[in-house]
Amino acid sequence: MDKSFNYIISPEISEFRRFSPKLKIGVLASGNGTNFQELINLSEKEELDIDIKVLITNKDDAGCIKRAESVKIPHKIIRSEDFSQKDLFELEIINTLNNFDVELIVMAGWMKIVTPFFINKFKNKIINIHPSLLPSYKGGSAIKDAILNGSKITGCSVHFVEEEVDSGSLIMQAALSIRDDDNIESLSKRIHILEHKILPHSISHAGFLIRSNFKENY
Repeated sequence: MDKSFNYIISPEISEFRRFSPKLKIGVLASGNGTNFQELINLSEKEELDIDIKVLITNKDDAGCIKRAESVKIPHKIIRSEDFSQKDLFELEIINTLNNFDVELIVMAGWMKIVTPFFINKFKNKIINIHPSLLPSYKGGSAIKDAILNGSKITGCSVHFVEEEVDSGSLIMQAALSIRDDDNIESLSKRIHILEHKILPHSISHAGFLIRSNFKENY
C-alpha cells in the first residue's frame, strides 16, 4: 500500500490523552474493520487508554468479527432484518451497549443511518468517521462523488453524531490531493491510511470531553 503521499491533519495533535480507568468504548462496524484493528493495536501497545468492551456488527460475514475473535473482544451480530421495526433493532443495540457500560460509541464503517431515538440515548457520546472533508460529500458514496465531481482535494472527517446524516461538530479532519489517475480503489486506500491516524486521536479527544463533563456535572 502506498504510504508516500502528502497530507494535512487538523488540528495537529501529537499525544493521546491518558485515562484511568481506561475509556470504555463500543465499536459499531459493518465491514472489514481496519479502523477497528488499528484501535486494537494501539490498545494492546498501551498507547491509547481504551477498553474495547464490545463490537457490534450488522453483517454475518463482516471481517471485523474475526478481528474481535482473535483478541477475545466480545461481539454481537444484530441484523436489522431480524426486527419488524427499526426502533426495535436500535433498542437491541442500545441495550447491548448499556450492558457493557460503554462510555463512548465509535462508528467505524457502520453502514446504517441511526435515528434520533438512538442518538438521544447517547447524546454527545457517539462519533463517526466519514471519508470526505465534511460538509462536502455526505452519504455512502463520498469517495466516488469526489472523483466524479472533479474535486482536487478530499480526505476524511471524524465528527460527533447528530440527527442530520454526516453532520455534527467536527473533531478532526485529514486532507489529501486527488491524483489525475486516481480511481475509487486507489483513493480509498490513501484515505484509509488517514482514517487510521485521526480516529484514535478523535477518540482520545472525545473521551476527554466526556470525562470532563462527567466531573463537572457530578
